[in-house]
Amino acid sequence: EFSQVVLDKKGLKLQDVEGVMLFKRPNKFRWDYLKPYQNQIISDGDRLYMYDQDLRQVSINPIAKVAGSTPLLIVAGKNIEKYFTLKNLDDDSNQNIKWVEAVPKEESAGFSKVILGLTENKLSVMKIVDAFEHITTISFKNAKYNVNLMDNDFLFKLPSGVDVVQAGTISNNASSTKANDKDAELIAFATGWANAWSTKDIDVYLSKYAADFKTPNGEALNLWQASRKQKISSQGKILVEIEDIKVTMKNENLARIQFKQKYSSDKLTEDSNKNLLVKKIDGKWFIQEETL
Repeated sequence: EFSQVVLDKKGLKLQDVEGVMLFKRPNKFRWDYLKPYQNQIISDGDRLYMYDQDLRQVSINPIAKVAGSTPLLIVAGKNIEKYFTLKNLDDDSNQNIKWVEAVPKEESAGFSKVILGLTENKLSVMKIVDAFEHITTISFKNAKYNVNLMDNDFLFKLPSGVDVVQAGTISNNASSTKANDKDAELIAFATGWANAWSTKDIDVYLSKYAADFKTPNGEALNLWQASRKQKISSQGKILVEIEDIKVTMKNENLARIQFKQKYSSDKLTEDSNKNLLVKKIDGKWFIQEETL
């Protein structure tokens, strides 16, 4: 559990929120704000998802591109010295807490430093100083370590009806910006499909397929749906991970999504290259064909 307070440089309180946090090295963390709003920051190890409930908007970025500008990766990341300069701070006022300063090497990080407070070598407080000299203090309590967390715990489930943006993309070319937004939208679609499969959310998973979906063996759609439902439900734990996603637009309403897929269950681990032919109908994307 954590509490987060933001003060401006005059000491005035700008924000006071609470939530829960999970992390698993390397590069996986889940930051759920619970009060007074319910935003999320989640890293599945490959991509960083930032969901703003009020704006109904999620931004998606590859972890490799934002590692040096994401303070939370100091806790859950690896090769921290690649992105931050670390220094022990002497503080005689409190012998129970050891302070470590982390300064980002990336000039455009958006914050000037992070100060970590360690009690018995366990994180108890984190202070983030941004470019406006605002100080975000995050205090942790009731922490449990060496917990058996599953990779499924770090999957982002895309809410319906949200806008998807690719943060950090700067372009003066309108068509290029539109293409980047479309790529992000389709990446989010593919990720949502994989997450629904991983969490065995059958209704959401099957809703991703078009009414004229080309079934693998030419069977009727309802028979294929019943077969998929039975097969997925009968499995134990499932994890479907996708990476190296490539989007090719055929036209405004037709696209091909290609990616590497890693499927893991209690009975099988399998890597494959997957192709999804998707089409947009009434503003929503659906899978028309799925091939290896």
